[in-house]
Amino acid sequence: MTTGPDPLGPAAGRVAEGVLAMIGRGEVRMGGRLPTERRLTEIFGTSRESVRRALARLEAEGEVRRTRGKGGGTFALRPNPNWPVYSWSRLASERDRVVARQPGVDVNVPALLRHQHFAEATRVVSTGLRRGDPEVCAGLGLPDGAGTVAVERVRFADGVPLSWERLFVSAERFPGLLEQDLTGSLSQVFRDIYGVTACEVSERIRIRLAESHHTHHLDVSVGQPLLAITRTSHDQHGEPLEFSYDLFRADRTELHVSSTNRTPDHSEVLP
Repeated sequence: MTTGPDPLGPAAGRVAEGVLAMIGRGEVRMGGRLPTERRLTEIFGTSRESVRRALARLEAEGEVRRTRGKGGGTFALRPNPNWPVYSWSRLASERDRVVARQPGVDVNVPALLRHQHFAEATRVVSTGLRRGDPEVCAGLGLPDGAGTVAVERVRFADGVPLSWERLFVSAERFPGLLEQDLTGSLSQVFRDIYGVTACEVSERIRIRLAESHHTHHLDVSVGQPLLAITRTSHDQHGEPLEFSYDLFRADRTELHVSSTNRTPDHSEVLP
């Protein structure tokens, strides 16, 4: 005969429920460290033994992981289902500044961040020559499998990850690109070295939930909303310039869009 787990008791049960609530409110992201046992006793007004029993139960249920030694602690294991609520609550309380971005323009991210008084930085994750997949080649006006230069970078604003971008250009058209400084604005490199400027930009923007391979680059939880931007640009001659996939943290980015309605000409004949 099998029996269920021993009852936690009121105090330990209150701690277990409280810890799950902390994760649900976004105070601890997936993979993030919970407060220490000592701090949890202060938060919930209970004994260290009750805290340990609660954490042991949560570990057995797969909600947390406990490790010992340097860098150890108790870590949340599950995706946070309330990231949209958490993100907007952070914006409403103005605990964190967000980056204002206008879609459909020649985005020079370092200049954009400096203009908004953020400390900007870039980490180049990888570069290389690659055979373009069908979507990349179609965006660049190249035959399937044509050679491309691929650049993968993470942008930081005030030391916190803002975006992860993967950019592709024609390898034949931009020889020597990988020898340039790729930590700054590629728009400036295109202009100064190759004499081309993005004059027509098209972006497709949608919401994407972060997956496990996004967590390292963007410091996010699995399931956290991201702004996924697929971008194509053409130069002043109408030739395809670049194709990129960008993922922006939705809790750190606002899209600013404006439009102007043309004053109707009443002399025109309406259908």
